[in-house]
Amino acid sequence: MRDFFAYNSFVRKKYAIVMGKLPGATLTKDRGASHPSLLDIWTHILDVDRSWLHASETGEDLPAPEGLSVAQLRKFEKEVDEYIESFMRRLKPKDLHKSFRLTTGDGSVLTFNLGETLWHMIEEELQHRGELNALLWQDDIEPPIIDWFAWKRAAVSKK
Repeated sequence: MRDFFAYNSFVRKKYAIVMGKLPGATLTKDRGASHPSLLDIWTHILDVDRSWLHASETGEDLPAPEGLSVAQLRKFEKEVDEYIESFMRRLKPKDLHKSFRLTTGDGSVLTFNLGETLWHMIEEELQHRGELNALLWQDDIEPPIIDWFAWKRAAVSKK
């Protein structure tokens, strides 16, 4: 699981490079996707990681950030990556079986399993990254697709 989070963090940085080179109109164009623009999808990816980890530790829902620029998103990404790294260092196998409660904005209380939530976070990022790929391709922009095997070989060779 730690490898999946490390992989997603590595690949996110490649998308940040691509996004940083795009014109503002391309980044903010409403594309009718899960979230209106490329920046909105990128924000959502980061917010999901931050919010789920925060909820697992505190039971609180965080408000979603809106309208962030590329520079703000890069800073936010650094904060989220540091949070994930810290969380993963503390994570023990027995923690994966624990449940946590989340009080939503409307006062509902929901119960989640931490291990299942972490897998959901991985799946959600992969889903939205695929969405980013499709939207970039629509504008003839090549997304920085880095497959698991290439990343894993590079990570192993660095050790």
